[in-house]
Amino acid sequence: MPEPIFPCPCEQSVPLSAVGYYAIGGRAHLLARPRNVGEFAAALDRCRQLRLPVIVVGKGSNTLFSDEDFPGVVISTASMNRMFQVSDQEFFCEAGVENTDAALALQTAGRSGGEWLYRLPGMIGATVRMNGRCYGREISSVTRGIVTVGLDGTLRWRSRQEVFLGYKQTSLMRSAEIVVGALLEFPESREPEAIGRTMQEYGNDREAKHQFDFPSCGSTFKNSYEAGRPSGQIFDSLGFRGRREGGAQVSEHHANFIFNTGGAKAVDVLKLAAAMRTAAREQESAVLELELQCAGLFEASLLEECGITSVPEPSRPGFAWAGVIHPPDDSSVSFPRMVMQGPLLDYAWIDCHFPDGIWAEVEQLVSITEARLAPERPFIRWTTHDRAGNSFLQRPGAPGGTFVEELWKYGVAELFVAEGGSGASYLEFEMTPEGHWVALRFNAPRQRSAGHEVPTECRWIGNLDRFSGSSGFGMEFTYALIEPFIHDGKLKLQCCASFGDQRYGLFPWWHDPGTPDFHQPGRFCPVRIV
Repeated sequence: MPEPIFPCPCEQSVPLSAVGYYAIGGRAHLLARPRNVGEFAAALDRCRQLRLPVIVVGKGSNTLFSDEDFPGVVISTASMNRMFQVSDQEFFCEAGVENTDAALALQTAGRSGGEWLYRLPGMIGATVRMNGRCYGREISSVTRGIVTVGLDGTLRWRSRQEVFLGYKQTSLMRSAEIVVGALLEFPESREPEAIGRTMQEYGNDREAKHQFDFPSCGSTFKNSYEAGRPSGQIFDSLGFRGRREGGAQVSEHHANFIFNTGGAKAVDVLKLAAAMRTAAREQESAVLELELQCAGLFEASLLEECGITSVPEPSRPGFAWAGVIHPPDDSSVSFPRMVMQGPLLDYAWIDCHFPDGIWAEVEQLVSITEARLAPERPFIRWTTHDRAGNSFLQRPGAPGGTFVEELWKYGVAELFVAEGGSGASYLEFEMTPEGHWVALRFNAPRQRSAGHEVPTECRWIGNLDRFSGSSGFGMEFTYALIEPFIHDGKLKLQCCASFGDQRYGLFPWWHDPGTPDFHQPGRFCPVRIV
């Protein structure tokens, strides 16, 4: 039986009209639905290997797919839809958590500040990527940080200062980094009943504005502060209310909404949008930016009229790609290179169970070309940070810095390194803030390799160095140690922590029902080594 193309559910020849809110679009060659960040990263890497173009969507609530068939892969984050409470004020959301579901969870927890998300179409990942806002609130004000996956294989933590650039603008809209999770913070408490009343007011307001009469992508254009009034009012004064183009129509109730009233094509929507933008510029001196995101192959002239950045398609003169990402060029990579960075999250996703503030980082220190010339030098650095400074409290009685078998019984940080293909062999490293450590090698889950049945320090001397201090604790590994696990330019990595009291953390995160088990190399996250 042939190996699946992707390590996650995948469908062939999928009508994109069934994927996006607009109910418009041709067919996608493949639609992948990763269920966690590891599967998402693996799907992206597979697209890179096959040189396939990629479109990433959540629920498609702000996406206009082209009428043309898409020859690449659409990756949906809709199945990455888990949310849990990290602390009294903080909530972690995967990218596929629907805005309404987030609002309801906050209501249950008695946390205010997310009421405006109620009945806002879409998912948290896209809301963060676009700095979504309504009713005077925007996602930047409640976002502490974002986890992204890049096409270069990096898994990064981005601070709000790095991401948010202003009104409906973020750095992520200008890069190929994809939001896979966000840590949201809601410091204000409020009675759930009061929160519910506010949410209902917002829901009623949306209904009164007839926002859900027909499929749409919400506001077609962003507001412009230079214009002095909302875009809807501008288009209303220009007489666009009720204007039609094929099956597309400007709303009779809000002139910044374009509905699919039945059988509309993407070209119908873009022709209306182009006419609206041109009229606003020529008659009102208002230069408006499209809020709607286009994805696929379109007429280049229409994209240009709508102010959409595009890439020409050489085989189709007059056509261009928009909203499509392509495999990257590694020529501009610099070192040290962060390949994995982020907060450890509770293995079981139990609210307020695992402490906030424990972070893991893995860096590639030199290029693989340089490493081959000096295989005994440090190649990979793994660091754990305990920002509170008191999380790893259960400590062995041995002096700091010593090799301790069964170190897992105490408070330890752990790194697993697995072969980047489908092999079952892997390494496990454990360390405490005081420098206690142990290293193990396995040829299958929990089966120690020959010669490693009894852990010994001498097997690792010369291939790893340890460090511990105020800037974190961890290890550096030589290329000679890591090289057998590099497959097709990839490693599979997993950062973990155990406190010796039934609390376990992971980065990247995943969860299996039952007793926590870190020894699952098939779930480790693939990262590119360049």
